[in-house]
Amino acid sequence: MADWRNKLEMICNKVKNQLFAKGVDSLEQCKGIFLEHDKDQSGNLNKLEFGAFISQLGVFLATQELRTVYDFFDHNKDGQVTYAEFVDKLKTDMSAQRLQIVKHAWEKVAAGADSCTFESLVALYNAPQHPRVTAREKQAETVFNDFITVLGAKASNGAISCDAFVQYYTEVNAVVPNERENYFVDMIVKTWGLDSDKCAVSPARLAELQDCIFEKVRQRTHGAEDEGRTVKKIFKHFDRDGLGTIEPAEFRKALETLGCTFKDFELDAVFRCQDKNGNGRLDYEEFAAMFAIRGSGNNPNVNPTFGSDREPPLQILAKIRDTLKARGTHGIRGLGHVFRRMDNNGDKKFDRNEFQWGLRENGHKLSPSEFERVFKYFDKNNDGCVSFNEFLRGVRGEMNAGRCALVKLAFAKLDKDGSGIVDLVDLANIYDVSFHPKF
Repeated sequence: MADWRNKLEMICNKVKNQLFAKGVDSLEQCKGIFLEHDKDQSGNLNKLEFGAFISQLGVFLATQELRTVYDFFDHNKDGQVTYAEFVDKLKTDMSAQRLQIVKHAWEKVAAGADSCTFESLVALYNAPQHPRVTAREKQAETVFNDFITVLGAKASNGAISCDAFVQYYTEVNAVVPNERENYFVDMIVKTWGLDSDKCAVSPARLAELQDCIFEKVRQRTHGAEDEGRTVKKIFKHFDRDGLGTIEPAEFRKALETLGCTFKDFELDAVFRCQDKNGNGRLDYEEFAAMFAIRGSGNNPNVNPTFGSDREPPLQILAKIRDTLKARGTHGIRGLGHVFRRMDNNGDKKFDRNEFQWGLRENGHKLSPSEFERVFKYFDKNNDGCVSFNEFLRGVRGEMNAGRCALVKLAFAKLDKDGSGIVDLVDLANIYDVSFHPKF
């Protein structure tokens, strides 16, 4: 059960894959398939109808799995899944690349204005170049009619605003699987006649941009400092939440501080190149480490170990501790139980997915950027795994010298024969709970 709760995102993407394979290009088209299974025409699906609907899409679940997925889509917990509830769970934020290309298309069709007429959009839309049409999966007329029907519903007094345009493609995005990034970009480039050279940055140009950024960083690096620390100092200034990551807008401002005045689509390309997991946030610790290592080649006195000396994510560790404290005696013990159950080979190491599922199952609600920050900090040797013992020590925290000395003194008093072992019965007989401050 718990594992399936953690796999819900994967299930949603599988639903998108099946809808995509059926030629569904908008949430409006999805509605017809959904309502086919609404036998009593109530506008929603009960658990049996929902199971048949999911099965038709090619997603086959066991009874327990179906219950978890059904509860996920049943947002108001009334025992029914409405179409609105279903599509709401499919809607996710567009990736940085998809959002960039949508905004680039708007800049062309609206010439920078906040709105434009619906007729002008219809005149510019090139349905015959849609990937579904060029692949002979659909007729151009069908694609065109779907476009004017769905987008036309968002018109106000014959005009389409920028927000309505983005909303239209947000709904298209909801039925395009995560791994179909190129399809989404190609669809917009072809149907709006965009200049693909301005939408994509060649590897050679990308390398040139990174060279330029490095040179700007090098000019700001003085004395015994290295380029990595210069980058980190600048980026950290724009990291408002202190999580060790920055968003595209913050990245752009940081580079402007360095004097890098590139075109927006070029800046976005550099950002996407460094956004390794595609979550729309850049781990500037890694970005800075890359520059430190590169800079060490020009300065033999610099030891490129920048990436290993990472600052602990104190705010996130405090959040984890708060959750453990709220669970009382079941906090640390429960966390240990979860991870031991998942440790099939007994090496006490967990990859990214196992570590994330273990934390979620124990009740820790971390944002994607918070999880990445914790995982990368405890993945000391960058092998893609976290040692549970190291993580546990990090969460518990190290005792200061004074406290450590007191504990050792107490143990020495109990260890009367100097064997280094204290009998549990003797310990229970000596420990006096009446002196505990909370008592």
